[in-house]
Amino acid sequence: MSPIPTVFIPALLCDERLYTDVISALGDQIEAQVLSSPQPTFAASIEDILARAPETFVLVGTSYGGNLALELALSAPERVRAVWLMGCDHNAAQPGGPDVAAGLEATPDAVIEMLSGLVVRKEDTVAAGKFRDMAHKVGGAAGAAQARANDARADLTGRLSKLTMPALIMFGEEDALVPVATGQGLAAALPNAQFHQIDACGHLPTLEQPAQAAQLFGNFLNSRL
Repeated sequence: MSPIPTVFIPALLCDERLYTDVISALGDQIEAQVLSSPQPTFAASIEDILARAPETFVLVGTSYGGNLALELALSAPERVRAVWLMGCDHNAAQPGGPDVAAGLEATPDAVIEMLSGLVVRKEDTVAAGKFRDMAHKVGGAAGAAQARANDARADLTGRLSKLTMPALIMFGEEDALVPVATGQGLAAALPNAQFHQIDACGHLPTLEQPAQAAQLFGNFLNSRL
């Protein structure tokens, strides 16, 4: 079989290293393209990513990237063959939370340090260090644009039935940012989805448990495409 064109959208403040181990493990099963687009709105990012993506592709997104991927799939379902989503939330952002965007502009180092203690399990210091390295490279300005776009996202609950392509929803058992129940609800609302919980894992499965994540995704591709 020819490699499957696959577009990966990283999480907030993450770059291609979020998916390096998974892409390596999948080998020639996929033709990977990691596309970041830190625009101030999801609409602008979607336009940019679609302009650079293959004609049809499997779409992968984590956290902010998963939220963006959901809206992208709704915008161009004819181009998205399947989706793999992790740590994302199909509900609208809740008001009253910390202003991460303002913090990333004013004190990026402090916010990055704070987030590194939330996006992975506290005992996984290696993954936390990798997150900090990515975040400092992406930078506070780009991260702030991502955070603002994410905070302005729409509630997609009533539109999920339109996403009929195969979907793999994967959440870490110990996700401190988005409850596992949210992932289960997303999978239940999608017409053609399967849900997997990853044990000993927080918010970023491909960073914390890349071998297991890659195996599940590879099996999903083999069985559904």
